Amino acid sequence: MTIFDLKELAAIHGPCLSIFQPLRDEFSQVTKADTRLNAAARKADALLEEKIFDSAARADFLRPIFELAQNTDWSGRTGSMVIFQAPGFTTANFWPDTLDEKVHVGEEFLILPLLPGMAAARTFWLLAVSIKHLRLFRGTPEGLAEVELPKDLPRSLAEAAAFDKPDHDLENRSSPGTGSGQTAAVRSGTTTTHEAMRQYLHDFFRKIDRAIQPILAKTGDPLILAAIARELAIYKEVNTYPLLIEQAIHGSPAPMGENRLYKEALDLLKADAGRVPGQSHREMDRAAGRGLLLTDLAAIGEAAEAGQIERLLVEPKPAANEDRINRAALVVIRNSGTVAACDSLETSVAAILRYRITEARQPELASSRI
Repeated sequence: MTIFDLKELAAIHGPCLSIFQPLRDEFSQVTKADTRLNAAARKADALLEEKIFDSAARADFLRPIFELAQNTDWSGRTGSMVIFQAPGFTTANFWPDTLDEKVHVGEEFLILPLLPGMAAARTFWLLAVSIKHLRLFRGTPEGLAEVELPKDLPRSLAEAAAFDKPDHDLENRSSPGTGSGQTAAVRSGTTTTHEAMRQYLHDFFRKIDRAIQPILAKTGDPLILAAIARELAIYKEVNTYPLLIEQAIHGSPAPMGENRLYKEALDLLKADAGRVPGQSHREMDRAAGRGLLLTDLAAIGEAAEAGQIERLLVEPKPAANEDRINRAALVVIRNSGTVAACDSLETSVAAILRYRITEARQPELASSRI
């Protein structure tokens, strides 16, 4: 499930049924998965009845759930089943983690339980950067698969240099004069060979960054770089993809081979996940210093509706206000912001804004509490 799947869910309004069903019993692990899903559907039936759905409407609404329980091949499955059901819409997915059992009926889908698993970054992008051969890979639990790059994107520095020269090459040419006995032009200017190469790489990598943005944005997964130190430093200067992992795979990608690249990428993802809470708190501190942090739930709701929120941090299992926090998350996603789970918040939710709020809202900044 990707950010685009969440955007699709965020666009649908009720009645919305969300089912999170672990496939094995927590203790005996003997209950059949179809039996557990049927039980979840019966809980949903009771919730729909409370909302004054008559028996015929409930039966029609829940029919896809019972059909899933009857017709799904459960053999060898672990983790959980996640189902979202609304009039004219049904989606079901196997989820690798064991989620808490939950059946929720509301005007919108419940997405909070999925956020920690989505942060686990089981899928990713890997860009093997080299002056001789550029390659982009999609990483999944099964391994790496090379992704076709846009046809107009140069695959090497030599290809890029064949089309144009860096804007900042200040090289000039002048005649050496008749007394020298030479007829060739003399090269002069402010650009050394090292500086010229750096500028060529800078322009080449900037082209790459622009070209791959639409590809990476389709999933919103993290990006890992593999390159030698010089290329890594320059690419990070031009990178505009917000989910670039700080650490990288060091060395020339070609001799490593895909198996080694994949293994090292997984190690980086695991290490990066351990830094997420600290990164979130640093983000909040920076935002608070600039007057761009909200922690008051009512103010967050208003800012989300106005499209002001760049990033929303939430507790995936809030002790209170679950529906209000979930709604804020859905609105932020609809407005192209990002939402992430963070267990170590002092409050249940915090929002980093795209721009400063008006003076009238200043009292509700970082010092506010839900």
